[in-house]
Amino acid sequence: MGTENRKQREREARETLFVEKAHELIRSEGLLALQMSRLAAACDYATGTLYQHFNSKEDLLAAVATRATRQRAELFRCIPRLPLGTRSRMLAMVLADIDFAQANPDYYRLTQFVTTEVVWASTSEARRQELLDAAQPISQAINAIVAEARANKDLPPAQEMGEEEMGLGPWALNTGMQALANAQGLLDAYDIHRPYEHLIRHTHALLTGWRWEPRIDPDEPSVVRAETERVRAIVREHIPEANS
Repeated sequence: MGTENRKQREREARETLFVEKAHELIRSEGLLALQMSRLAAACDYATGTLYQHFNSKEDLLAAVATRATRQRAELFRCIPRLPLGTRSRMLAMVLADIDFAQANPDYYRLTQFVTTEVVWASTSEARRQELLDAAQPISQAINAIVAEARANKDLPPAQEMGEEEMGLGPWALNTGMQALANAQGLLDAYDIHRPYEHLIRHTHALLTGWRWEPRIDPDEPSVVRAETERVRAIVREHIPEANS
């Protein structure tokens, strides 16, 4: 191995160490408690070495969010190939993300913080682009399912909305409910419980409103539960990572 290749590998290994340790500290001590000097010490490096990799704390947080987003995106990359109908695969997108959020309770809090205006504006363009690129497989999977549903006539032909615009609906529902579920005490104040059950029912309401076949009435709890259990079982059978 040449000197340049060795140095590059060492740099990549060092950056991976910083990101993994930062994520560990965020999980154990909270997002706002993370300090650059303490992270460097925990990794047995000088603070200056840490700043050779990340220009700011905002860049570091974006890198942590990017790493977690890549793991999340791998789940979605597999969903268009599941042995399910197109509507059930769209539900699988939601269920896989619910499972991911429950296994990684800090993920949505971190990404919400990173994408707030003040933090996002202080993050370098390169780190912002890495995070956006990491999420691309998610939108690509959604678009592929919508396109297949139209080709199969599970959905009516497009009028004004393209695949990307139609995919915005489930994405907005999911992101909004995750934001509410992770705002500690907010839903409790309104006596709203089981947010993910509400997310599943609202998803069915949206898909049925689009006339996505086979239609499911979101106000029939037993039908909704049966479909959830059936789809979740297939997701976990074909995507082992969904169990972790």
